[in-house]
Amino acid sequence: MRWLPCGLNRRRWSGVALVVVVALLGCTTAGFAGRNARNAEQRYAAQLMDRYTSDLTRAITTQIQRYGDTLADVAIALGSQTDLTAGDFTWITNKISNRHLPGATSLGFVVSTPPGGVAATQSYWRGRGATGLTLRPAATEGEHAFAVFARSFDDVPARPGTDVTASPEAAKALQDAYTVGGFAVSQAYVLLKDQAVPVADRQLSFLFAVPVARIGGAFRGWLTMGVHGRDLLAETLRTQAHGAVAADLDDPTDAVERAIATSGTPAAGHSPALDRIATVSAGLRTWELEVHPTEQLLRETDRGIVRTTFAVAMTIALLLTTLVALLTGARNRAMGKVDAATAALRGDIERRQQVENRLRERELELEQMALHDPLTGLANRAGLDARLAEVVGRRTDIALLLIDLDDFKLVNDVHGHAAGDAMLTEFAQVLLAGVRAGDVAARIGGDEFVVLVTGVTSPDQAVAAAQRVLAMAAAAPVHLGDDLLPVRASVGVATSRPDDTPKELLRRADIAMYQAKHLGNHGVQLHDPSMSDHRAADAQLGEDLAGALERGELHVLYQPLVDLADARPVGVEALLRWHHPRLGVVSPTRFIPIAERSGTITDIGLWVLETACRQVVEWGGLYVSVNLSPRQLQEESLVADVLGVLTRTGLAPDRLCLEITESALVDESTGITRLRALRDHGVHVAIDDFGTGYSSLHYLTRLPVDILKIDRSFVAQLDGTPEGSGITEAILRLSQVLHLKTVAEGIENAEQAAELQMLGCGIGQGYLFARPLPPADLFELLVSPSRPPSSPS
Repeated sequence: MRWLPCGLNRRRWSGVALVVVVALLGCTTAGFAGRNARNAEQRYAAQLMDRYTSDLTRAITTQIQRYGDTLADVAIALGSQTDLTAGDFTWITNKISNRHLPGATSLGFVVSTPPGGVAATQSYWRGRGATGLTLRPAATEGEHAFAVFARSFDDVPARPGTDVTASPEAAKALQDAYTVGGFAVSQAYVLLKDQAVPVADRQLSFLFAVPVARIGGAFRGWLTMGVHGRDLLAETLRTQAHGAVAADLDDPTDAVERAIATSGTPAAGHSPALDRIATVSAGLRTWELEVHPTEQLLRETDRGIVRTTFAVAMTIALLLTTLVALLTGARNRAMGKVDAATAALRGDIERRQQVENRLRERELELEQMALHDPLTGLANRAGLDARLAEVVGRRTDIALLLIDLDDFKLVNDVHGHAAGDAMLTEFAQVLLAGVRAGDVAARIGGDEFVVLVTGVTSPDQAVAAAQRVLAMAAAAPVHLGDDLLPVRASVGVATSRPDDTPKELLRRADIAMYQAKHLGNHGVQLHDPSMSDHRAADAQLGEDLAGALERGELHVLYQPLVDLADARPVGVEALLRWHHPRLGVVSPTRFIPIAERSGTITDIGLWVLETACRQVVEWGGLYVSVNLSPRQLQEESLVADVLGVLTRTGLAPDRLCLEITESALVDESTGITRLRALRDHGVHVAIDDFGTGYSSLHYLTRLPVDILKIDRSFVAQLDGTPEGSGITEAILRLSQVLHLKTVAEGIENAEQAAELQMLGCGIGQGYLFARPLPPADLFELLVSPSRPPSSPS
């Protein structure tokens, strides 16, 4: 053991050296701390500059996008007018102002005119309401572009008749908008309407332009908006920077870089490292935004902590030096004892760790195989049961989402099991992306999934989680070759209770899921104690429904569609009823979803169609409206079946109207093709319960639709007030713009009928006029007054 004294001396001198090093490091650290504090202030200022630059860039980009979206929406509305007039332009644009569009100074509708067509163009637009319009062509070559309608948003009036091509910048913007078929921005220049303003008050501006096209794609002109650059930049700085930064907006795409606008005063003598430069995209142009700090920002970032930091660091260094000196002596004494034991233990520990690592790896492999689904990688039933056993009964902040993919069997039957596996795998990825740490996503059956959600404080939170899953699934359709299959599901939600069991929690979620399936709306149902397990009863009802048509248990009733001006019937809607021999009258809301799931709706729907068409032929003069289910839209033979019914019954195509729900019309691209084919043969198409589904104005303009049926929930709100009629009036105005007819459902009193007629609705139905009636009773209602022939058109 002769090496021990040598080792002790080595430790003693190393302790002394450690104390010296700690003292030196303490002093050095104090110096670095002061420098770091100064750098921290600089970094903080730089971070603020980065944030303000990002906010300004994003705000300006968002504002330009808002201009573009506003112009595009107005251009669509102008293009949909078959004969555009000054009144149409004023009505469509009367809600637009510079209150929400800072810097906006004018709005105009511009048309292109060849040099020899100025007089004809002037005469044409005078005839469309542009009274006193005088076109003033500029001394330029080529076609002119005249503003025939114009509005000003500031004190400088906009003069219709101005030739926009007088400004090369504006002419280039019009050409860019026409070329790209969308939003374009001019170079900065002084607007023609501002050239009469004193030079000191002028500012560089832009012309925003979008093309206006008729329905069908024919070019009609441009919609333009003038925007003051300085006003736009100043307003954006006011709302985003609050005086912390100043900014310059330049256009580097010009041959000579041009300063568009300047706002704010930079701090004198600030560090150039704090200046920021960012780019802003505007149409086909790219602007350069230079951002500088102001005195306000520099004051906010000067915290005066440099001296304090240095003093604190030196104090800590002295304390650490003293402490290290005390601890070094104790360490030297203890280390002599530790050295002897360490070498013996090290070998044992390393061997044990190797054995434990191999056992842990094997255990993880076995657990992965036993608790996870091999296809999707999610937890399997065993993995879910293990997690449920851990939390159910011990925690009350959990919820169970039981998810069943809708129409999954149809995917397997039509596209094959490989496609079904692909859909399962894609949906599993959606669940994995949506669950949080601590939650569990599992596949427990063929197309059944479960999500165990923790930290749930209310049933509404659990329902919101289920709705997020459905939204994510809807946003991620599955690509199968050239087909794009939407992923739709029904979700049952159950929240935990005290003393709950995993089996009971699953049972409640299963009942809620079946209720969602029964409703057939691809939605979410929260378990309620009043819910009953109807699966056995619905299965029996499905068997009874399969033979109901042959046994003559199904009947068609008819509810008249009347002209609200004189209550004269102009058509009828065919409504299916089932008289069950044991249960009596079964509600359509119960047996129609069962027919949808079982596929019997196809045969029943064709029978209803032929029965209704044949009946209306006997009555003569009326048109008939028949509901078409989403399942029928999937049938490739739909067009041939409907045309065959018309041929057999002798009913003219223009006396048949097929009613489709919004969700069926939007989701099924093939269904839209089939409806368009039927419409080409003269059959009319209506959207039932309009306003309760997914339609949008942009999408509705491309749909094969003739009629919008206003849902009864909106009619029930009519009470003679603007608030009560708001939604109904909006639908009626939308139908007028798109040249569609409207039918109001669920009219129950004369006041509702009178208000609908005043709002511009021509046709309605409801208990005020008649309940759904058998053919004989309706015939008695029809023959009382004489009535001219009618059709949906």
